[in-house]
Amino acid sequence: MRNAGWWVALALALLILATIFVAYQQPGLLLEFFNLRYCG
Repeated sequence: MRNAGWWVALALALLILATIFVAYQQPGLLLEFFNLRYCG
């Protein structure tokens, strides 16, 4: 069970890093996505 927790934490960290990388490359894309989430 402890091993599964580490895999979940690793996947979450990779997802956060990927989001930061995309936001750095194309900041407008992330802003549009969150704007759509809040408005719609």
